Amino acid sequence: MYTNETSPELLSNLDNSPFTQQQLADLNEQALAMINQQQAYKESHPPSAIYRVATEGSQTRRGGVVQQATSPMAFTLDNGQKVKAAQKGDRVVYPDGSTAQIVTAAGEQYSHVALVGSYLSNGDEIINTLQDRCLIIGRVGVSKAEDFLPALESLKHEA
Repeated sequence: MYTNETSPELLSNLDNSPFTQQQLADLNEQALAMINQQQAYKESHPPSAIYRVATEGSQTRRGGVVQQATSPMAFTLDNGQKVKAAQKGDRVVYPDGSTAQIVTAAGEQYSHVALVGSYLSNGDEIINTLQDRCLIIGRVGVSKAEDFLPALESLKHEA
């Protein structure tokens, strides 16, 4: 199970270039300019947080489990198991058979995919995920959209 906990080492490694020096040398000017522009942005706005995508099997603080996720996004875990990404509106089932819906997510920009940290209709919160590959990076000086993991209080004011 994976959470949104970070370390300075993890945050510093998020912006490592996937390109070797030889690959960069072989790029045309336009491609290299784009990569340099992205690198300058990353240096100006270093990573400050991560938000992992929740999946089927993600657990909540009160013992619920995300079941039957409806997102078309899917992951193959290291053990070969395939799981779908959860999204706003998906159900969480508790050991006593009760259910709740996911009510906060990454927002429209990210197709309302649920995250570790998403809240449920009963006030519970998703605390982990089965996958470690897909995450959203929060950056210093970059504001999140209003619909990105809004506080439950703001949802009550909208109702």
